[in-house]
Amino acid sequence: MPFNHFRRIIVFFIFFISSLAFAQTIDGLSMDIREESDMGRDRIISTIVEIKNNSQSKFKGKLNITVPTGFRNISGNTSEIEIPSAGSIYLPIKILINSNAGFGESKIDFNLTNFENKILLTKTITHHIAENNSMAISTDTPVIYMSNVNDSIEVRARVSNLGNKRQDVTIVFKIPEADQGSFFVEKKGSIAVQKDSVFIYRFRPTNNMTRIPQFNVNIVGFREPDKEIFGNSSVSIQNNSSMQRYQSLDNNNLGYTKNSITASYRYLGRESFLYQLIGSGGFNLPSGYVFIRGNIYKTNGPEDPMVNNTFITYKREKSEFTLGNISKIIELSLYGRGAEYAFTSSDKNKKLEFGFIDQSFSLIERTAFLKLGYGFYVRGTLGASNASRNISAAYIFKNDPFEKAKHNLLGTDFQYVFNKDWKISGKLFSGISTYESLNITKPSGALETQYSGIINKINLSGNYSFSSNYYPGNQRGIFQLQQNISSIIKDNSIYANVMISNFSPKFYFYNNNLETNSSRFETGLNFPKKKNFGLGISLQYQNENSNTYNTFFGLTENKDLKEMTAKRLIERVSWSSTNRKHSSIVGIETGLVNYPDSEKNQYQMKFTGTYAYKWLNFQLIYQYGSYYLSEYAFSKLLGGNNTYKKTLASAFITNTMLKGKLSINSGFSYTDDTLYGKSPSGFVNVKYSKERYGLYLNSSWFNYSMNNFSNNLFTIEAGVTINLRSNNLDPGKKSNIKAFVYYDRNNNNIYDEGDEKATGYIIMLNNISFKTDEDGAITYRAIPYNKYTLRQVIQQGWYYDETEFDVNTHQHFLQIPLHQNGTVQGKIMYEYDTKTAVEFEPKSGGIAFDIYKGDKLIRHTITDDNGEIVSFIESGEYKIKLNENSLAANTYCENTLQEFKVVPGKISQLNPFIIKVKEKKIRVKKFDSK
Repeated sequence: MPFNHFRRIIVFFIFFISSLAFAQTIDGLSMDIREESDMGRDRIISTIVEIKNNSQSKFKGKLNITVPTGFRNISGNTSEIEIPSAGSIYLPIKILINSNAGFGESKIDFNLTNFENKILLTKTITHHIAENNSMAISTDTPVIYMSNVNDSIEVRARVSNLGNKRQDVTIVFKIPEADQGSFFVEKKGSIAVQKDSVFIYRFRPTNNMTRIPQFNVNIVGFREPDKEIFGNSSVSIQNNSSMQRYQSLDNNNLGYTKNSITASYRYLGRESFLYQLIGSGGFNLPSGYVFIRGNIYKTNGPEDPMVNNTFITYKREKSEFTLGNISKIIELSLYGRGAEYAFTSSDKNKKLEFGFIDQSFSLIERTAFLKLGYGFYVRGTLGASNASRNISAAYIFKNDPFEKAKHNLLGTDFQYVFNKDWKISGKLFSGISTYESLNITKPSGALETQYSGIINKINLSGNYSFSSNYYPGNQRGIFQLQQNISSIIKDNSIYANVMISNFSPKFYFYNNNLETNSSRFETGLNFPKKKNFGLGISLQYQNENSNTYNTFFGLTENKDLKEMTAKRLIERVSWSSTNRKHSSIVGIETGLVNYPDSEKNQYQMKFTGTYAYKWLNFQLIYQYGSYYLSEYAFSKLLGGNNTYKKTLASAFITNTMLKGKLSINSGFSYTDDTLYGKSPSGFVNVKYSKERYGLYLNSSWFNYSMNNFSNNLFTIEAGVTINLRSNNLDPGKKSNIKAFVYYDRNNNNIYDEGDEKATGYIIMLNNISFKTDEDGAITYRAIPYNKYTLRQVIQQGWYYDETEFDVNTHQHFLQIPLHQNGTVQGKIMYEYDTKTAVEFEPKSGGIAFDIYKGDKLIRHTITDDNGEIVSFIESGEYKIKLNENSLAANTYCENTLQEFKVVPGKISQLNPFIIKVKEKKIRVKKFDSK
């Protein structure tokens, strides 16, 4: 009996609690929240609170709404209510979600209380806000004028967190440096929701920076921790010096040269030393430019110094002359002492070049002129500046005293791109060689073509070449066919390639009868990447037969071809970490090979593994069995029947420090090879670069040991590089612009009595800014003949007229009169009847106006928050028109156009623009009295 009584109490208590939690009724009161279907749209929560009074008495109380941070109840958080007996009340609620509201789940509480603030009913709704990580980056000052080269430059990047979560960022400033490349500076920070943060970097301009008219500091923002780019911006640094030298602002300008001299000392081991001097640079002339390159080195032995890769070039407009070491690789390579001339058409589309070369390696060679042979060439090109479509024809002659022959080659090569998918290139040459001592004239030829294209998502590419056995060109006695095909099938990459070649060059004065044939076929499949792993598998067939290594097998005759055939299975696994800092590739090749003079197949394999982390790289290779006929032949030469084995382990380090000024490259490797024995080696290269100079130290060590023979070699090289002033070389004629700037107070465009020199005034020529010196003068030196524009800059109430002028003399003089501008002021005013006007929102700022001089639009302007406009403008007659599209809804202006006149130094006051408001339509219904 006591237990049953206790059970009744528990059941009653549970029922009581349930009625509070779910029915939300108490003392005859109930509350319900109606969620609208468009709840949360446009960042506004719209809902209705329904409260019912089912009691026998009137209810008076309050409804309190508690919202989280970033939410605002438009109607207020507390409302007094009164509900009659058996009555209901409906309260519309609108809650605004501000931009600083946090993402995720947010709870809004509705509490019904009496006037003593006792909570009677409670209801909670949940609103979800999606995560927003939007950010923006901008510059407070997009253009910075550099007037004093001794002052530091301050670049400010403003980063705005437009999202709803705190975000960590890294801001990278890229500072250009003409001689040593760009260097990067990182600034890190954390930005709260809907807040801005300014990242500041200050630097002192280098000498190179002060010499160029302008440069950009690029700024990039990265979102941490994934280094995701969220925006970029840039700041233009303008040099305001009164005297500047022309510098091309084209980053692709091929005439840009880095002038430098490098001196080095090298220890080669065994008491052997080498001294070397390398330099290059160019300078502009009043017409054209000169470029010089030099390389001279000398050992501590009795030999003469060697001078190669040394020449001087003079380029003037369309012509280019070069004298010194000439290296020309066309179809028959020529190099040595010589002279070259090149002519390029005005549109840079046609080019003609020819030259004569004495085949001597050193410029100061003691060998008699022409004794080592000579050659000359001529080549013409159509489409010289078009890498996708061009064709050229060439003739080359070479007198070769070693073959005792005179070679003549004539041919053509071309490049043609049909579209983004298909392109083809090729060459065709024919030759005639005369062997005078043998009284033989031998014709020859060569053909080569390459192509790539796509058919139905199948990638195709091929390379086919042929040259006859006695062809004197760069490739003699070659037949080669190479074809590749690949495609994507259901995210799997499938590919196949085949290569067949024959190499059998022949010479009249060297009886070798060498021949090598090889063929190779491979097909494979790369599977789609799973998380951070990739897998590829392929099959490979390789065949090689040659008589090149017959003497290694103890054969005196080299007519028989020794053959080797292999079939392999190749597997590759790749991996990279989520943050891309770690990566690794593992490859395993296994197969069977049939060696020369072998009756059965033998096993071979190769393991390759690499691992990379930032600046560190490891590699391991192990090979069992010969992969090429040369490896097998060399191992047979050593005697025995041991299988060829090779182990290679290496580690490399590449790192930069001190903002990129110090770079270190170092590595160590160990090779254990059947042919070369045990061979550890290592190197350390250190380079330190500054604006005016650079230092470097290179060292290497190699040790070889096999059986009872060992060799140890250590070399070290130290050098210094002096960076001279860099130039933008221009082949055209050049001029100096000198301009005098003055305040023309009597507006007669003549510098006369009453006028005054304009000191410290900014002038723009094209996009280059100058600040006048104490005499009101600016100088622009070594500029190419061309058209230039004087761009208007209004300052301190004064302006000058924009004008375009031709520069076609060595000295060009300008007088720039400054005229005083005037001021025009205006405002808007609202005029309406509050009783009849429709509903509208008054708008003062952002109303647009257009100013015309005649029919030419010269300026846009908008009203400020007070509805006023102010514009500084040169003297003259104008029209100003209000842009009605910028007015607030339900407003209009009847007179949108005004004419006015601007007088120098005075203010022109416009009549107010009257903005009117549309009126309500009132319907009046009349009744007849009968």
